[in-house]
Amino acid sequence: MDDELYILRNPQVTQHSLRLLFQPNAASNVFRPVTFATLAANWIVAGYRPFGYHLVNLLLHAAAVVLLLFILRSVLDRLAHCELISLAAAILFAVHPMHTEAVSSIVGRSELLAAGFLLAAWLFHLHDCYFLALAGFALALLSKESAIGLLPLALAGDYARLKVKSWTRYTAIAALSLIYIAMLWKIQGGHFGAISVSVLDNPLTLLPAHLRILNAVRIGWKYAGLLIFPATLSCDYSYNQITLYANLRHLLFPLLAAAGVMGLWVWAVGKRSAGFVVAGAIYFAGFAATSNIAMRTGTIFGERLAYLPSAGFCIIAAILFAWLARRQPVAAFAIFALAVGAFGVRTVIRNRDWHDNASLYIAAGDAVPNSAKMRAFRGIVYLGRNQLDRSRADLVAALRIEPEYPDAVEAMGLLESREGNDQIALHYLQQALQMSAPADFDYDYRAANLGALQMKMGRLDEAMKLLNRRIAESPNYPRLWSNRAALHLRLGQVAEARDDARAALRLDANNVQARNVLEHAQAGNLH
Repeated sequence: MDDELYILRNPQVTQHSLRLLFQPNAASNVFRPVTFATLAANWIVAGYRPFGYHLVNLLLHAAAVVLLLFILRSVLDRLAHCELISLAAAILFAVHPMHTEAVSSIVGRSELLAAGFLLAAWLFHLHDCYFLALAGFALALLSKESAIGLLPLALAGDYARLKVKSWTRYTAIAALSLIYIAMLWKIQGGHFGAISVSVLDNPLTLLPAHLRILNAVRIGWKYAGLLIFPATLSCDYSYNQITLYANLRHLLFPLLAAAGVMGLWVWAVGKRSAGFVVAGAIYFAGFAATSNIAMRTGTIFGERLAYLPSAGFCIIAAILFAWLARRQPVAAFAIFALAVGAFGVRTVIRNRDWHDNASLYIAAGDAVPNSAKMRAFRGIVYLGRNQLDRSRADLVAALRIEPEYPDAVEAMGLLESREGNDQIALHYLQQALQMSAPADFDYDYRAANLGALQMKMGRLDEAMKLLNRRIAESPNYPRLWSNRAALHLRLGQVAEARDDARAALRLDANNVQARNVLEHAQAGNLH
């Protein structure tokens, strides 16, 4: 879903610069040099042909499954059914439908790399490979900041094995964690994450800290629900799909339930119940940086964020399976086979939704009907298919949820233009551009659309002023150049049209509008 943001229009991937890799991303301010380096390697090998990207993601997921299996064999070796629990947990982790976003989405690679390197670091720690453990941890952190939880994992694993190591080992992990946190703070400009977080993406940013935390705890139960019963999945849960509350009637019970779970985990720690100690550590440490409890993040909820924490759920499910297998082996294996089969089938079906953006947004529109973003995106898909009635229904719904959503306003303008209502369309497109800041990712797209409509309506001076201004400010967006080339040609300025068309083609060799301008300009010269 974010492929254009993080791959196609990301110079950290397309320009092969080591210096750029170690800078925060210009659009989102994330600092993930290892993730972008692997995407850049894919780009060098095959450009944006998706097969290679998906193959790497699949291999990374397979590696994470194997690493989890090896870790569980080590940390649960005191348990009578260690092998059975480890294998069952790894199988569940391999096929769980909630992992589809992390594995099938190309930009989900950050989750796979962070989890994989973190598990590798943990495994090296367990086997006393001191420097390899720190190196793996560093690579995990440079893949995604959510990998910060190695220290609690190392402590929990060693405690479960009754093999606590020298304090210097834990001190080194803590020191590397603190160095990374300080470095990230400085690199990102004296704060963590983006300077401002879109309310549309994370409405929790509207709330004071105590309400944000209470609502985040409540939302945490949604992760648990989807891990148990992943029937309805979506690539997006933005405003206003998840209801937020400001009263204890809705917030007290989830808080008490969470406290009860934490109490049970503390009790398990006291009893040295190895399986539950490790499961809880993975689950809580995995969500520590992404849950919106410690700090606000860029999203209110994301299935990809449950990639590593879900291993904790899989361990608990495997422990229950092993417990039942000692008493009712036939029933236990039948239930396990049924669960694995159901998860596998759901994963295959869910993978089809990730075939392309159109499939993804159509599915999401049904799964999260109160998300302004997904209703708008599905409306855009229908617009592209010329299913105008369906497009209007979704865009009206999106604007009803969030009237100030620029993507929906823009799409409504394009729909009105398609239906011949150019004056109404002009109002929407001007409004969408006014809602956006020049630094916004889609600002050039909106400027190009508005310029094209102004040309269509004969408002040529306005179009020229807009295109001249925006090209001067943002010279790397090909549609601006091709629009101005078409405008020059319309004004009879053939040389200028040819120059702009060539500039557009240098930026995008497949720009059809620029090619058409060149053909007309050359034909004009022949006459």
